[in-house]
Amino acid sequence: MGSDGQHNINQILNLVELAEDKSPTQRKFLYEKIGDFLIEDEEDFSSAEKELMADILCRITSDVEKSVRATFSRNISKNNEIPHDLALFLAKDDIDVALPILQDCGLLAESDLIDVIKTRSSQHQLAVAARDNISERVSKALCDTNNEEVCLCLINNHTAAIPNSALDILSDQSETIVAYQKPLLQRPFLPPHIAQKMYQWVSIALREYIAEEFDIDPSLLKIDTVEKEAAIKSISEETDPSAKLVDKLYAAGELSNGFLLKSLRQGEIDLFELSFAKLLDISRQTIQKILYTKDPQVLAVACRVLGLDPVVFSTILELTYSVNHADTPLTRSEREDVISFYELLKLDAAKRALDNQLFLNGEIKYYQTN
Repeated sequence: MGSDGQHNINQILNLVELAEDKSPTQRKFLYEKIGDFLIEDEEDFSSAEKELMADILCRITSDVEKSVRATFSRNISKNNEIPHDLALFLAKDDIDVALPILQDCGLLAESDLIDVIKTRSSQHQLAVAARDNISERVSKALCDTNNEEVCLCLINNHTAAIPNSALDILSDQSETIVAYQKPLLQRPFLPPHIAQKMYQWVSIALREYIAEEFDIDPSLLKIDTVEKEAAIKSISEETDPSAKLVDKLYAAGELSNGFLLKSLRQGEIDLFELSFAKLLDISRQTIQKILYTKDPQVLAVACRVLGLDPVVFSTILELTYSVNHADTPLTRSEREDVISFYELLKLDAAKRALDNQLFLNGEIKYYQTN
């Protein structure tokens, strides 16, 4: 055996002996020492010797501070000479440690990434979604998480190979998840049939983009106004896709005040009205009466029953009133008075007022309902 080989064995034996000392200081020193061997002396150790050192690292990891592990992970993330098992071990550590490995390490196989997606946190999933040149199988696993933030990160990753079947699903979801629309349409080599389908529900600006960027027969992109109006009139609440979505979210316990505000901000008035009505357990006709009255106190009462934060109520008031009463907007003084009224509203009193048809019809004022 050469002197170099014997020297390596002696060093590893020393590392094994050090591993028996469980003091935090000694563990930190050992972790950093092995890191130096793996990073700086990669040509001096055999694969078997590196695997032995990696095994020591894995065994003592739980006793080593996260900051030390994270520094080590950053230092070796682009080193393709480290043992594969060590790379995978670090990829499954806390996200601070795993992030550089998930972003840059070329040792992770397709199966490794899919395993991380299925077993680790949404932060790990986001790191994989942002990784360069991920395969179709990895992209499919990311889509299967149904995590909106993860899917959006994947859509924006133009180096990711996304199968057409997944793009079809994401484009269908874009009808209600507006954030998907623009980045989907801007993906390189997006199949034209997906753009043509999305034309039916995207904004005017994105429709113009589709017409300019995709090779689609212009006649296929036209929406017949008469047919559209007739279809809208013929749709009942039982077949209305917006109503179905609201019912589905409500049944799943996911219909929230946040969704309510998001719908209004994005101009999804149908979803906003239906969600508001569902949350208050009143008819859509009644909610329209509340939203489009000229008395802002009626809207304040409805929002108070939902327990909305004053800031959220203020936003809803501003958005609905600016659209419905553009010719007679609230003055600053009137707006401040309504906000003050809202902050003083008691829940029980608001519920009684909401049940009073004379108040909802504008025939009496709020103070007359109690």
